[in-house]
Amino acid sequence: MKIQKWDEINGTGSSEDRMEAFLSSETDTYAILQLSYDQPEQTAFERFESLNGLARQGKQPNIDHYEVVYTAPLLPYKDLGTMLEQMYEKFNIDHPADFRGHSLSVSDIIAIRQNGIVSCHYVDSIGFKELPEFLKPENYLKNAEMAMEDDYGMIDGIINNGKADRIKDMEEKRPSVLEQLKAEPPEIDHPGKIRRPEERNIG
Repeated sequence: MKIQKWDEINGTGSSEDRMEAFLSSETDTYAILQLSYDQPEQTAFERFESLNGLARQGKQPNIDHYEVVYTAPLLPYKDLGTMLEQMYEKFNIDHPADFRGHSLSVSDIIAIRQNGIVSCHYVDSIGFKELPEFLKPENYLKNAEMAMEDDYGMIDGIINNGKADRIKDMEEKRPSVLEQLKAEPPEIDHPGKIRRPEERNIG
């Protein structure tokens, strides 16, 4: 799923779809993450809270509490701080037509993927603060796997190799009873009894 498909995804796809589009983009891109409204008991005291306010609660930004509400290609820029401020202004007074989140506010996060490297920037009470630990590759890969695997025991860095795939592989490798009989005719011990190949004493 590439960033070129955003016309199809924005406003209709899931947060996981948007994250996948962001991470698999062939070009530099950015994503807007906002606290999910699906977990009010976890996010009520995190929404619109500064980093210092979170710290007073003994918390830090948690990717599991966020959803990707928007992503788009990242235009070239000279200064990161200036670009983030311009983005803050854009998502407050000049929303893109397909943007479905609320105006960019404290506790929101801007994720930037440039040259394959992801950085995350928290909208703080004053300016932005980078979050080096927020979106580690192993974390977003695990989240993507958990959304797609049918067996959590197969969270191993390879998408969709769960139980269903293992069963399919076993079925493809295991010869059918008919194939076994064709390969090795049954041996008759005495009238009325046929010994299957695996029952024979060989040697």
